[in-house]
Amino acid sequence: MNKKILAISFLILVVIACNIVSGTPTSAPEVLSVASTLVPATPTTAVFPTQAIPTSTSTSTSLPPTSQSVQVDSPNRIRFNAGGTWMDLPDNLNPGTSKTYHLNAMQGQVMSVSILAGNQAGVWGYFPIEIEGSDGTVLCPVEVNTECAFWRGKLPSTQDYFIKVKSGGDLINFTLRVAINPPGKTSQFFQYNNPATGLALSYSDQFAPARFPSSANNKITPELELQFIDTNFYTNTNLGEVYFLLGSSADPQMVAACTDPNPNGGAPEELISSEKINGYNFVHSQAVGAGAGNIYDQEIYRLRDKGICYEVIYFIHYSNIGNYAPGVVTEFDMEELLQKLNGILDTFDAK
Repeated sequence: MNKKILAISFLILVVIACNIVSGTPTSAPEVLSVASTLVPATPTTAVFPTQAIPTSTSTSTSLPPTSQSVQVDSPNRIRFNAGGTWMDLPDNLNPGTSKTYHLNAMQGQVMSVSILAGNQAGVWGYFPIEIEGSDGTVLCPVEVNTECAFWRGKLPSTQDYFIKVKSGGDLINFTLRVAINPPGKTSQFFQYNNPATGLALSYSDQFAPARFPSSANNKITPELELQFIDTNFYTNTNLGEVYFLLGSSADPQMVAACTDPNPNGGAPEELISSEKINGYNFVHSQAVGAGAGNIYDQEIYRLRDKGICYEVIYFIHYSNIGNYAPGVVTEFDMEELLQKLNGILDTFDAK
């Protein structure tokens, strides 16, 4: 009898030892809420793969499946896994409907919320959002009787926050991005890669993928469209919208005339200079348009490298400060904004 007991004990010890060596968990890992997330050693990065670029034009980038392991339980509670700092949640809404998500976060953490509207031929729209704390504090929209398309800022208290996404008109599909920086971190960074060209760059959570609603002087269809979403930069200023647009093409005719100004642009271009950025020789042009008190400033950077034409446009739309009564709004800081846009282009690397 004692021999049987010893044999069974030995087998149990062997099984436990094998689990330890192989790293096999004896139970499922716990899914933590954002408020429980520990500060990771390095920022979490996102990779947006693209398809090969055809010779005629570049391809648009599509978002991958959810970038972090996320659970959304009833009623639409978002929980990040331990160490998770952001997520992309593909979803859809029928016209005239809405959906509310909620999650928990800590006071002082920087949260950003944005929507990437799904493509639909011949249809443009956006999905307004509302963000409110469980204590009734409204974060978005900032002003009464306005609509909010994105929000980024410090959270006022530790509590649940509710994100309501409303119908985008005739658009159905969207991807909700929520990023919450670890405690004490003011920003995190995302990586963009195009395997077809070897292009890589990174951008901070002050920017998010979005559909560019206006027309620019681009010669190439953008493969990456980023919107500047720092709410504090817009509130009570004359700044309207800011986009970072990136396109690339291997079309021989496009490559041959790559660095020339766009003769068919909506605003006339003026060559400014040749600038070396991260080791690459870009040609910098500028196109400025105006109408009805609005100014559309485009800072355009083009590069021909290894048989590829690259085009980067900073699209900055703002109102003439003279349109406002004195003291009503503050003129936004153009120099600081350009530094933030330059911060993305400075990481450009076409290996």
